[in-house]
Amino acid sequence: MRVSLAVTGLVLLLAGCAAEPPEAAPTAGPPSSSAVSSAPVPASAAPVAKDLTKYLPSEAQLSAARVRSQRKRAPLVVGPGAPPRIVRACGADQPWDSAARNGAQAVSVTDQMEIGQLLAEYRGFSGEQVVSGLRAALNCGVAVVEERRLAVKSRFSLPGVTDPHLGFCGQFNARVAGCVLVLAHGDRVLALTAAGWLATAEEQQAELKRLAPTFTAAFDRD
Repeated sequence: MRVSLAVTGLVLLLAGCAAEPPEAAPTAGPPSSSAVSSAPVPASAAPVAKDLTKYLPSEAQLSAARVRSQRKRAPLVVGPGAPPRIVRACGADQPWDSAARNGAQAVSVTDQMEIGQLLAEYRGFSGEQVVSGLRAALNCGVAVVEERRLAVKSRFSLPGVTDPHLGFCGQFNARVAGCVLVLAHGDRVLALTAAGWLATAEEQQAELKRLAPTFTAAFDRD
């Protein structure tokens, strides 16, 4: 009888041990550094355009020079695939194009022509280097300005202007002439493009020379 009770107790003890729940698995630790770095970047971290529009004339300044705004001043978001190309000499990208880090643009009009304004700020290039490089590259006789091919026929300069600069004129096609004035200051470059079938290249050149003081007053601001 005692033997039977002892055996029964042993069986119950073993059954109780088997019925205990298994030990809980360890919880996961903090994510590894590689997991954190692969997390998507929030939209708020997207590049934001630096506002360079202060280097373009205000509405009041343009009005005083008898120029009207057609497209208001606006900053440009500059990315690896979309640098502001001031002038594409020979229709090719230039070494400084990929160094542009900020930009701005606007369009104004007179009774006879349109004045496009494209401004870029560079890293690793001075504005003077860009102007000097363009001067040499344009020996090919062709430029692409605002996505249009310009056959360069002549060049001009601005007497009395201390900023490095380059002016040139040509034909977009048989009827439409165009002139470009490129100004440099510090690490910035501003291209003014005059175009319109109502004005000859000579008239556009004269207009850019007339408007140069208005644009340099804003562009040279430090």
